Amino acid sequence: MTNHVPLAKDQHVNLRVIESGDYTRFKQQNLIPIVARDFFTLSAEFPLVFVTNESTKDFIPVAIMGLQDGQNIYCQEEPFPAHVVPLGFGNAPFAIAAADENREQFVVLVDEDSQLLSETAGQALFNEDGEKTEYMEARIERLVQAAHQNEQTAQVTQYLKDKGLLATQQVRLQHRPDGRLYNIDGIYTVNEQKLNELSDEDFLDMRSRGILSLIYAHLHSLQQLRRVSERQYHADLAASPTEPSS
Repeated sequence: MTNHVPLAKDQHVNLRVIESGDYTRFKQQNLIPIVARDFFTLSAEFPLVFVTNESTKDFIPVAIMGLQDGQNIYCQEEPFPAHVVPLGFGNAPFAIAAADENREQFVVLVDEDSQLLSETAGQALFNEDGEKTEYMEARIERLVQAAHQNEQTAQVTQYLKDKGLLATQQVRLQHRPDGRLYNIDGIYTVNEQKLNELSDEDFLDMRSRGILSLIYAHLHSLQQLRRVSERQYHADLAASPTEPSS
């Protein structure tokens, strides 16, 4: 669980942040939300698909890091086994939220329950004068960029939805006959037939927006389902009770 509250000098003046590549905090989250920029790096390692937000029904791109609900097979222990990392992994222990309806003002939040926070080790958030340190200013700039990337990603997914390009898929994966058969529902991918049926005008518009290259990265990433299936198979074997010897 997280406990995000607005960052306040009086309340958090003594806090420090421990920079860490420990992502075990995501070990129970097999679908990791990503942003548009992630497609070009993560597609070499993870399947990238779309799911719907249960409350808003908006589409969200995610990286599949496990086939079993509640189990991220990449984040069970350190170090992170992949060579690429979602941009969002670097935000903790901070988050950013719009402070007004027009999304012109933002407030920085800090997760007071995060294990990345300390009062004795790590990078200070405030200096002796109570002003934000250079480190904190840089983190805030990254958070602002993350907010813009989230907004851009929402626009891209809405564009794909409006063009009718997203189609639901049922994925069945079984790495070996002795392994578990996984049926994955509720994911969406770009329908290649509908993509090819777009008008020349729409096709050129997508290319000018940079969406076409993102689609190709997404489609290429689906080849990584086999990689995740193999990892899941070995994770399942490791979790199975050992047969007693006769």
